[in-house]
Amino acid sequence: MSEPLRKKIFTDPEGKGDSDSFYHITRLRIPLFEVDLGQALYHGNYYHLFELGREDMLRTAGFPYREFINRELHLTIVEAQCKYRKFLRYDDQIELYTQVTRMGRRSLSFSQLIYRPVAPPADGKAKGQGVELCTQCRLDMVCVQFTGRSTLLPDDFRQAIEGMQNNESVNR
Repeated sequence: MSEPLRKKIFTDPEGKGDSDSFYHITRLRIPLFEVDLGQALYHGNYYHLFELGREDMLRTAGFPYREFINRELHLTIVEAQCKYRKFLRYDDQIELYTQVTRMGRRSLSFSQLIYRPVAPPADGKAKGQGVELCTQCRLDMVCVQFTGRSTLLPDDFRQAIEGMQNNESVNR
């Protein structure tokens, strides 16, 4: 990571005008240790990036993952779906968008999108600099105790996520 993680809430990364789509953004660079000999990010290592994005979002919401650990809780993945649209290479700058899309009593779902900036063509016909969607991921997770038994999501966690989604400031 060449620059510190920066955070903000962004509405609708695909520009479709859905005002209910709040995403947390984490900016990263693809590190050398995550790529294969062809300098492309190995497909299994995308999940390392997704984990960084989720941890960053939770920290910003005011409920860092350390709070789960201190309570002997864990969010475990029960289903993952990933679409690899464009490969990522060593040192690419990316923006990782993270959103909680569903929250039940014991479980929740995350949507995560990885975007990469795209420079305009050399002929100058395109205006401005855009981004391209490289990867999409959906994760379904369940809150479990260290014993492995499922349990309710903590109320203060739910409040922190709801506050972030409502664009409220959450302090701990």
